[in-house]
Amino acid sequence: MPSIQHNLLKLSLNGFSFSLPLRGSDVGKLRAVLDFSALWSMLPWGVHFKPFHIGGLKAEWLIPNRADKSKVLLYLHGGGYALGSSHTHRSMVGQIAKITGLPALLIGYRKIPESPFPAALDDAVSAYEWLLKQGYNGCDILLGGDSAGGGLAISMQLVLKSKCLPLPAGTVCFSPWTDLAVTGSSVKKNESKDPLVRVDKMKKWGEMYAAHRLLNNPLISPLYGDLRGLSPILIQVSKDEILYDDSVRMALAAQKAGVKVTLQEWKGLIHWWHIFWRIIPEAEEALDKLKSLKAYGIKLGEEPVSEALTS
Repeated sequence: MPSIQHNLLKLSLNGFSFSLPLRGSDVGKLRAVLDFSALWSMLPWGVHFKPFHIGGLKAEWLIPNRADKSKVLLYLHGGGYALGSSHTHRSMVGQIAKITGLPALLIGYRKIPESPFPAALDDAVSAYEWLLKQGYNGCDILLGGDSAGGGLAISMQLVLKSKCLPLPAGTVCFSPWTDLAVTGSSVKKNESKDPLVRVDKMKKWGEMYAAHRLLNNPLISPLYGDLRGLSPILIQVSKDEILYDDSVRMALAAQKAGVKVTLQEWKGLIHWWHIFWRIIPEAEEALDKLKSLKAYGIKLGEEPVSEALTS
């Protein structure tokens, strides 16, 4: 059963709507509101941040005390390719850095409506290539992302494979959006259970991101990609999320392609529950499971999909 803290949070979010007009100025206003609301969300104790730019790309380091600086986490935030920033995700990614002992590189990739596909993907690949130029090997880099950022991280692996670049040690995905065609049965089944995702806007934003391209393009919806040869993938998701089927189908497709994949499931939780790690115990529990990633892949992918964790 979900905690009291989670249920109270869900109750408060039921009154908050993401039903936005799709004009760029309105999306920009919501970004500003979300960034302002995240100001209270401070970095975990013992984690320091350093903003900088990779070319024209905004980025920042989140570095925990006694970090293993020979390795790095490259994190891609979620937000439907329209929302989210370092401000909204700094606290959570900082906690991941603290738990794993890894410096985290959090980037502010370009978003819709101003910059449709492939802008976000190009920015993510550019950040990865920059890390390679800094002397990191592929096996020294862990990818991470939530929601749209999780799908973006998997699409990024497809690009790296096509360019014959070193693949990362693995990818950690929190409730990844892997099917922008929105065909999963959980979309309708869980629509009333997941207040942070509006199906109508999810479809609109997916179409806006694709920019008249096919929604089943693997670099837009990695569920439809050739996953053979990809690095191990860890997916965490709740069975009550609208995007639940995006996670399950991706895990099964990866397993069928011979990729080591771990699917960890919870019950009754909302989308983006990880970002509320200071408030709800389920988020803290989920992030704590990343402690095994300190050794980069020793446990990543060892839990079969058929034996997914249920809490």
